[in-house]
Amino acid sequence: MFKRLNIGALGRRRGVSTLPTMLLLGGIIIEIAIASAFLTYYFNVTNFAARLSAEALAAARAGVDDALIKVVRNRNFTAYPEPYEVQVTGGRVASVIVCKDTCLGLSGKTQVISGASALNKRSKIEAILTVTPEGKVSVDSLKEIPF
Repeated sequence: MFKRLNIGALGRRRGVSTLPTMLLLGGIIIEIAIASAFLTYYFNVTNFAARLSAEALAAARAGVDDALIKVVRNRNFTAYPEPYEVQVTGGRVASVIVCKDTCLGLSGKTQVISGASALNKRSKIEAILTVTPEGKVSVDSLKEIPF
């Protein structure tokens, strides 16, 4: 009914190289997958950090623009030493200090410092304004300063 097969010595060794070959190929495939996952992660982190930096800078600039509007409407406007906050689109908040005459020691000058953050990225902008007695406001300098 059943025929007995005689495999012999050659037949028993035929499958011996299959297991190490499969382990080697599997290891190479897993290494490639891990390397591509790390590269993707670092690429996303870099892009995310750049976007957060841009958001923090835009929020700080929005704070300076808001202070400029307040100074144009009221040339004696000041928010020193306590800053006021400006809500910016995207849930960001800019903290703005407006100091007239006393901070710089110059008459007719107003200093605006606006700082904002987006998660762990922070940005701070300083603007120096000239305010004439007639109410004319001009921006002398606008620069990003270290936080």
